[in-house]
Parts: sequence; C-alpha cells; structure tokens
Amino acid sequence: MFFSILFLFINNLFIFAGTLKLKKMRKLVFLKTIVDYVWIMSIIALPLLIVFIGFALFSNEPIDIPINISGININATTPYGKIGLVFSVVNFVIILFALYNFKSLLNNFRKKIIFDAESYQLLDKLGNLVMLSASLYFISDLIGTFSENTISVNLGFGPFLYLMSLGLFFKVLSEVFIIGKRIKEDADLTI
Repeated sequence: MFFSILFLFINNLFIFAGTLKLKKMRKLVFLKTIVDYVWIMSIIALPLLIVFIGFALFSNEPIDIPINISGININATTPYGKIGLVFSVVNFVIILFALYNFKSLLNNFRKKIIFDAESYQLLDKLGNLVMLSASLYFISDLIGTFSENTISVNLGFGPFLYLMSLGLFFKVLSEVFIIGKRIKEDADLTI
C-alpha cells in the first residue's frame, strides 16, 4: 500500500514536471503533488475515522485508547470528550473540503487561469473554511481540556492563531485577485 502511494506520488511529479516547459512552474507542480498526496491519504483515512468515532460515541464500553486528533487529546469516556470528538471530526471534514478547494485553485493556476472569477471565489471560500476550521479547533481544544477535567493556560502561539491568520491571508489574497482582475480588464480596454 505504501509503495503504491509512493509510486503514485513520484509518477505524478514526473508526469507533471515533464510536461511543463517553464522552470518556474515546477514549484507549483511540486505543491500540487504534495496536496494530491495529502488528499489521497485523507480520503483513505476518513471512512476509518468515521467508523472509529461512531464506535467510540455509541459503544457502552469505555474506550481506554488515547485519542489525539489534530494535536488535541480527547478523553472519549466523558460526555465532554464525546462532544469534542464530534467537533474534531467535523473540523477534519472542513479541512478536507478546504483541501479540495485548494486543489481546484492549483488546477486553475496550472491552466494559467489566474485572474478569473472562479480563482478569487475559491480563495475567498478557502479563507472562510480555514477560519471556520480555526474556530472549531479552538472549541474542540477547549472541550478536550474539559474532558480531561483539567484547566490549563498555554501562553504562546498555537494552531488557532496560525489557522486564523492563514484564513485571513486567503481572504486578503482574494481581494488582491479582484483588484488584479480589474486592472487586467482596464489594460485590455486601453489596447
């Protein structure tokens, strides 16, 4: 299984790299290959995760397996832990949807469709999804802490701040693409 996915990763890289003539586009191809690999692995893991979470939520027997989703330790034996588990799975699905939109955006860039309405709509949607994911991460982290019957203060920069900043970056980039589209339309009219 691992070797077939590794082969797919390398094959995908060489197929795309061989068809591109510009050296500048190799970074895009490499990024797309990595995103495709993460997408495939996540799609494989999603059904297994849903089955395991369904078992953890509806089983009468306590599960003593430590559950860690996106860096959040969750105690599934408590009611708070089960709620945190649901939030974490919903967050994982939202991240998958954001990854799907990112794949679509990279496909547009590969086709050199840059200042198009679809590109800035994808960037805006991606920003909204990443900010929603950051909020759900914060909520599930808070609930995960309650499930362990501890309250702790963690000073510093956590994933919440990074994800929220990344979401806002995508939103700003969407606005930049809208301005770029207007400038391109003005330039086309003057010629």
